[in-house]
Amino acid sequence: MLRLSDAGRHALCRRQFISTPWLGSLVLALATACGGSSDTGTTNPPPTGGGGFTLSASASTASLAQNASGAVTISVTRTGSFTGAVTFAASGLPSGVTATLNPTQVAAGQTSCTLTLSVTATAAVGTTTITIKGSATGLADQAVTVALTITPATQAGPFSLSLSATSYLALGPTFLPSSPVLTITRNAGFTGSVTFSVTGLPLGLLVAVTPTTVTGNSGSLLILNAAAPNGTYPVTIHGTGGGGEQTVTLQVVIAPPTTGSIHWQFCTGNVRSVQYFFALKDGNGAWTRIVPDTTATLGVNMFSFNITQPTASVALVTGDAGGFRTTIYQYTAQEMAAVAASECALYPGATTRNVNVSVAGLRQSEVSLLAVGGWVAISGNFSNLLPGPLDLVAVRDSITQLADIIPNRVIIRRGLNPASGSALPTADFAAAESFASTTSTWTFGNVGSDGFSVNQFFATAGGATGELKLAPGADNTATARAVYGIPLAQTITGDLQEVIATTTTLGTPVAAPNHAMRQIIAYARTLSDRSISFGPSLPAPTVTVVSGAPAGRLRAQGTLPTEYQAGVSFDVTQTTTARFATIHTTRGFLGGSSTYDVQIPDFSAAVGWDTNFALRTGSATNWWVSGGGPVLDFIDARYIFSSTKVRWTGATTGSTAPSDGSVYLMGRALGTTTP
Repeated sequence: MLRLSDAGRHALCRRQFISTPWLGSLVLALATACGGSSDTGTTNPPPTGGGGFTLSASASTASLAQNASGAVTISVTRTGSFTGAVTFAASGLPSGVTATLNPTQVAAGQTSCTLTLSVTATAAVGTTTITIKGSATGLADQAVTVALTITPATQAGPFSLSLSATSYLALGPTFLPSSPVLTITRNAGFTGSVTFSVTGLPLGLLVAVTPTTVTGNSGSLLILNAAAPNGTYPVTIHGTGGGGEQTVTLQVVIAPPTTGSIHWQFCTGNVRSVQYFFALKDGNGAWTRIVPDTTATLGVNMFSFNITQPTASVALVTGDAGGFRTTIYQYTAQEMAAVAASECALYPGATTRNVNVSVAGLRQSEVSLLAVGGWVAISGNFSNLLPGPLDLVAVRDSITQLADIIPNRVIIRRGLNPASGSALPTADFAAAESFASTTSTWTFGNVGSDGFSVNQFFATAGGATGELKLAPGADNTATARAVYGIPLAQTITGDLQEVIATTTTLGTPVAAPNHAMRQIIAYARTLSDRSISFGPSLPAPTVTVVSGAPAGRLRAQGTLPTEYQAGVSFDVTQTTTARFATIHTTRGFLGGSSTYDVQIPDFSAAVGWDTNFALRTGSATNWWVSGGGPVLDFIDARYIFSSTKVRWTGATTGSTAPSDGSVYLMGRALGTTTP
């Protein structure tokens, strides 16, 4: 795809037509900013009044191959009494294209400029509309467009080389992120091996292709930074085979940790503990890579930064199912600082602490559900427990003939601090420490014809979440439901009972698990009879593919009913390629608007962005848009029902804690598309 820089726009303003042999049969005649009298280009109508100007292009379409460049002439035609200068600017330039305009301003007496366009080898193949705008003092701006088509590069020699990234952030030796993928594209008839070497390395930096000799179509890069000096190093990878040599360049960046007042620390051993990419967008600024401080503990990374604008976005890439997940947070500055501070509380690090709990007092057709800290099991060994005091919540449930689960006895122990490897006293539901659960009747409104289920949990002030109902049972449409709880006398300040009512639909494809469509999440210290209503169905969003480079980006647009205006989450899943993306956008970021327009950003300008992280084009994709915050799927491991969820449920910041009486409503729409 083609980008036009300011200098490139000026270069287009010379009137003469330049033809170059590498354009093949298609002459590159881009008319974009300087206007003129060409009969083949696009011409703006003259402004009304005593004077003005028009812009024209010598062609309305142009074509360039990857790794090629060319020039286009555009012209300015002045009308009436206007004889002044015209200044040019270009927009709509795709990634991987640069442009030089010569001159950038057509002075009085001049009528043309020349635009030189250069396309990199990594520019995406496709067509993009480029707009060149002309401005003059006291006159309305004029513009002209050119449809630029980028075609695959013509290979020279037996093969060509490409990398999935143009730059790479080399961190310390304890930090080993994903490396760019080296691809060998072979010309017809070449099946031999390619041997690699690397030049341009400073002392302390290792970049190598493994294996050194490749017989297939791809190789892996090994990149190690052993205290190399800070700087940007253009490292050249040489491939030799079949009597020819090809090269590809990678900009390796070594930089000190970014500093700032906001500290986002990822704790070791959890699903988010390794970040392959972390970038910040302050307000409407550019995406900037944040360099972590990796010197503290292996696997513990601290990302520090400042936010100067009212809103900001953070993007991070982690591993998921053998592939990559890109998560984007779009928050107010205050919300971003809060979610950064809550990271290790929401996703604590791994530990070696474990204890064993046995159960007694179960009768026929009864099961036990035990929670120690943030972990839940039927009984047995609890591992990876956080240090310090822990609470235990044990629940005895009877199983009905309809496979529903009804709690009848509960045990709560607070402030336990057992040694690792020890056994807690048996949780005996026939002993005096157990007590009966309470029952109340809740009437659910705005159900319509939807079946729904009810899950229930009890979160202690000490951080344990007992599951009163492990599974929601079969959906049904009965609006009056029995809700079970903990007696007031057995609670303390800070305890919260959680009731989650969920309508579901079959997943996509149909064989996939059900997914939540509408949801009520209510909190209270004690439960009593009450009536509560679901929110409306979420209006169907419009999900489209973002045009232009880079490819593989999706966009969701729609409206949020009043009930769901806390924010919106956009989830995208490609199970066949193991590529995932999630965008969380708060109402504050949206400026209080009831409409939303969220899209997977273009990260190509940020250091270290790898196209291998992105969604794969041509691959079927499932998407979910959730209004009111990230909907809790019972089967979705990303939103685990544990003690951590009580700190974030209903708030897209991931840090706002529910309180006694809090009610959150959420709605979801889902569909499929192919980027």
